Amino acid sequence: MLISFEMGSDYAATVKELGSMGTAVIKACSEGLAEGVKYAAGRVVSDYLSGQSLKRRTGQLARSVDGWMAGQLDGVVGVRSHSAVAKYAWLLTDEQKTIVPKRAKFLTIPIGENLTGAGVARYSSPRQVPDGFFVKTKSGKLLFGYKKGTRGKFRPLFVLVKSVFVQGSGALYDGVLGSLDDITDEMEKAIDRKTA
Repeated sequence: MLISFEMGSDYAATVKELGSMGTAVIKACSEGLAEGVKYAAGRVVSDYLSGQSLKRRTGQLARSVDGWMAGQLDGVVGVRSHSAVAKYAWLLTDEQKTIVPKRAKFLTIPIGENLTGAGVARYSSPRQVPDGFFVKTKSGKLLFGYKKGTRGKFRPLFVLVKSVFVQGSGALYDGVLGSLDDITDEMEKAIDRKTA
């Protein structure tokens, strides 16, 4: 996802008219934009990567969101391509994906007692569960779990599905657009400092 900020149509003419001061204006705009994209990245994390829009489990994706300069007057907000969580960065956009198993018939999704309070699976595979077994429900769902004793209640640990549809959160777009006024303010402050 790329959000582009463009200077007004008179920007180039104004910089040219200012002569040597025009160079200071360009430098100030770039410095202000650098501050602005850092602010926007912080806003994406604080306002859009918690609560209902995207539930955090480890926080690694949120820690990887950053704002940086790719060149003069070229600011970027997002996740760097060499980051450990780069393959999950699409969750910050509006992208949609259907996840299917690569080498198996089903995806095993941890549920119930298999999840810790933070949402991390205690068992990553049904093979790790001693005395577990599969059950097909009346509605056709395939579950894997266990039962203690002959009269015990079945406790599901996994639901098995053929595919899962995942919708991105749009957090990056919303956070940056919500920060436009602040980015503009940072650029104006930098220009005021350089030209005063």
